[in-house]
Amino acid sequence: MLDLDDRVNRVHNPDVRPLVQEAHRCYSSGSARGAIVLTWTAVCADLIAKAQTLKEDGESAAAALVADVEKAQQSKEEEAVPIMLGIERTLLDTAETLELIDHTQKKQLERLRDDRNMCAHPSLRPLGELYEPTMEYARAHLAVALEAVLIHPASQGRKVVDSFAHHVADPAYAFDTTYLAYVYFDRVRPSARARVVEFAAKFAVLAIADPTLSITPELFADRMAECLRCFAERDAEMAKKAVAKLATRLEASTPAVQMRALGRLGDLPAFWSSVAAPVRALFNKHIEAMSGDQAPGLLGAQDRARVLALVRHPEIRKELPALAATFEKLSSSRMTRVIAAGPDPFFVPHLPRLLSEVGSFDAGEFVATNAVLPCAAFLTLEDLRAVLNAWQDNDQCWGRAMPSALIDLYRLTARLGPERDAIWREFLTELLPFKDVYQTLSTGTGLTATSDEAAEDHGAAD
Repeated sequence: MLDLDDRVNRVHNPDVRPLVQEAHRCYSSGSARGAIVLTWTAVCADLIAKAQTLKEDGESAAAALVADVEKAQQSKEEEAVPIMLGIERTLLDTAETLELIDHTQKKQLERLRDDRNMCAHPSLRPLGELYEPTMEYARAHLAVALEAVLIHPASQGRKVVDSFAHHVADPAYAFDTTYLAYVYFDRVRPSARARVVEFAAKFAVLAIADPTLSITPELFADRMAECLRCFAERDAEMAKKAVAKLATRLEASTPAVQMRALGRLGDLPAFWSSVAAPVRALFNKHIEAMSGDQAPGLLGAQDRARVLALVRHPEIRKELPALAATFEKLSSSRMTRVIAAGPDPFFVPHLPRLLSEVGSFDAGEFVATNAVLPCAAFLTLEDLRAVLNAWQDNDQCWGRAMPSALIDLYRLTARLGPERDAIWREFLTELLPFKDVYQTLSTGTGLTATSDEAAEDHGAAD
């Protein structure tokens, strides 16, 4: 059951909100007739205000309604009343044309209008009996008015989608789940909401080029994938249905489109639910090929990394067994790219190996920046010890930027508590002979190697 108090407080138009609040007070005090009359009054005022906004935005279909309202406002009372009655009779038709309501909502609001007429003219019944509306009717009409009209801005279905597309394609776009959900999901009508979700799914899955937007198809698809995840958190079933409608088109797409869609959305349940078993088998075959020479032109390094990063999900490893086997065969540099594409506790056991295989200062910085530091939040004390030991044992891990990376690692593992400092002091003890490195790390971490053995080593080094 809808929470009327919450909906009343969310009425979009501040000028209409007092009417809605009064209607709600009538309902709460047991006056069904007053609630129904005021609810219809609020709907009329809100739809007229929305039409005025759309006319200002260039919507020609709203111009006739606005002109009639302005004519009534400028006329004498005896002339204005018939004009407004005519506006009331056609208002819902105009609102449907403007896509402010859909056909089902129009039918529901027509019942509200009919009941309002019965309430305002109670002797209209054939036998002259007074019409007495029930409280259930009053509540139902108020709930419909709020959900269909009153809580929404003056946005049309197609214009909501256009606004969404241009917002995401804008060069200054910044992904923010709270803003996206508020503007393009929570504050739009259900029919427009479904169209927004379907639009996001279409471009996220198929990476279609839109000539009206100044953005590359791949970048737009990546952004739309973020949006689809946001909407799926609000309504998983709606996202599932939106992706399912694209299953046939995805199956008929090129291997590159299919694999990029997998990398972009593979960890989204709505995506997996629409992928048939033969398509999953095809995915597995392409992943097997990634352990050797990549087929020319199929996927770039970043897209391959995103696909292989799905290995971090146990349920996807089960569906695509080639993921784990291919990941284990990767070179250190390619494995590092995969980890950077989706840092996860699954990758932590591989970090010592990556550090031990570093063959140059540049490679050491690459592994530290793209694998070790992104996974620092997942390290246990034993993991930290293993990483530091591997770091210490390989001379190629000591390029110019590496002490700074170690200081970052120290800060990122603060959650491990006092025992972490003991491990770091052991590590620093081994570095005492290397005065510059030791001084940089001890200053950056605020630690020193203070054991007797360390002091002797320090004296020997001097």
